[in-house]
Amino acid sequence: MRTLTTRTAVAAATGALALAGVLGTAGTAAAAPDGTSRTAGAVFSDPTLPPVFGSRKVWKTVNHRLLPSGDGRIIGKLYAGVSYPVSCWKYGESVTAEGTTNNVWILARNGSGVWGYSSAIYFSGDKYANLPASAKC
Repeated sequence: MRTLTTRTAVAAATGALALAGVLGTAGTAAAAPDGTSRTAGAVFSDPTLPPVFGSRKVWKTVNHRLLPSGDGRIIGKLYAGVSYPVSCWKYGESVTAEGTTNNVWILARNGSGVWGYSSAIYFSGDKYANLPASAKC
C-alpha cells in the first residue's frame, strides 16, 4: 500500500472534483450555449458561462433547441418531472400548446450539460417559469 503525501492527496482530490465538474481548471474545454467549445477558466469565475438562477421543473417532455424557435435545431429533450438548471428567459417565436400561447423561451441546461432553449409553456411556474424580470437573456 502506498502512502500519499498531503500535496499528492490534495492534487488527487482537486483532479477528481474537476473531472466531476465541481471545479473548473484553466485550459479545460467547455461547451458554450451555442454548442461550440471554448477554453474556460474556473467554472465559478468564468464570465462566459450563463449564470444559473436555480432549477425549474418541466411538467411535460419538451424538445430542447439551439434557438428560441420551433425551427431551431433540436439538441435533445427535457423530460417531464425533472428539474433542470436555468439561466434566463428570452422572447422568441410564439408557441401555442396545452391551451396556452406564449413567446417566452427558457435557457436551460439539459442532462448532457448542453445549454439550449425550450418553450416556457412546459416549465412549472408563471409565463417566465418564475424567473425574475432581471433574468432576461
